Amino acid sequence: MTTRTPMIEMRSVSKHFGSVIAISDISMQVYSGEVMCLLGITVLASQR
Repeated sequence: MTTRTPMIEMRSVSKHFGSVIAISDISMQVYSGEVMCLLGITVLASQR
């Protein structure tokens, strides 16, 4: 059995904007040959 090593690894990532939690404790690994896409909603308060 071959052990693969991730090319990119994120562990326990969180993002806060003041008291608003945008992302809470996510982890991911990307291996050679994989394609990943992260999608999300962008809210621009200055355009309201």
